Amino acid sequence: MKRAIFIFTLICVCGAGGCQSAPEKHYAIQAEVISADPEKKLITVKHGDIPGLMPAMTMTYQVAEPGQIAALQPGDKISADLVVSESKGRLEKIVLVSKGDGKASGTTQRIPEKGDVVPDFALVNQDGKRIELRQYRGKVLLVTFIYTRCPFPDFCPRMSSNFGEIYKQLGSDPALANARLLSVSFDPEHDTPKVLRDYGYSVAHTHEAALFRRWQFGVPSAADLPKIADFFALTVKPEGGLITHNLSTAVIGPDGKIAKWYHGSDWQVSDLINDAANAQSGELGSSAAKN
Repeated sequence: MKRAIFIFTLICVCGAGGCQSAPEKHYAIQAEVISADPEKKLITVKHGDIPGLMPAMTMTYQVAEPGQIAALQPGDKISADLVVSESKGRLEKIVLVSKGDGKASGTTQRIPEKGDVVPDFALVNQDGKRIELRQYRGKVLLVTFIYTRCPFPDFCPRMSSNFGEIYKQLGSDPALANARLLSVSFDPEHDTPKVLRDYGYSVAHTHEAALFRRWQFGVPSAADLPKIADFFALTVKPEGGLITHNLSTAVIGPDGKIAKWYHGSDWQVSDLINDAANAQSGELGSSAAKN
């Protein structure tokens, strides 16, 4: 409970005058490089516990100076200053401590590849009904993973906000005419159908009856969650009443295969709209060729 209170305090300090930005906090970290992308100013690292902030985990951070990560490779050990402001983190003062062998340790997690057939996972949706991924065959399915209690604006709330923007365009953008949205919770203990339904209305900013025909919210059973997490490269770790996790978003084509997969929050609404259009046109092109 104390950890939860701290996290919410970190996000914003609210008073009678409204919500004000919390001051930046600095944390010295030691980490192992998993991947580095100077062009996008992103680095993924595996670090230990950060007292007062988060447990040991693998995270993707923005970097202030991309030149500091240009020469880094998986397995390199670094020290850095983690700067947290309004729940967003960036790394500064990155220093190479030791060179690795080009391979990050403990990174055996399977990564979804384009063309992978998505298993027919089953979920319970916001109406308490069983749904299966095969029901979306013939449609372009955009999938992201969230849990409704997530307090970090740059994590689940951002994914849901982006999906909300896409939902607004479903009825007007021809590229999305055949698209559906699916937000999958990895918190089966808390995210009941009613919770998911209320959450859906809140993030879509609407109570229109048509919402769940195009955007569903589902949760797997606790027994099935590890299989789903493994396929979509999702890391889930309950910690102090919250859940430490990474981000995973996928575009599944009408053929039920992975068309695009994103790790972290490194995608824009326009990216998924373009991906949906490409997935659809690719399927149509294949069908036309067969005929």
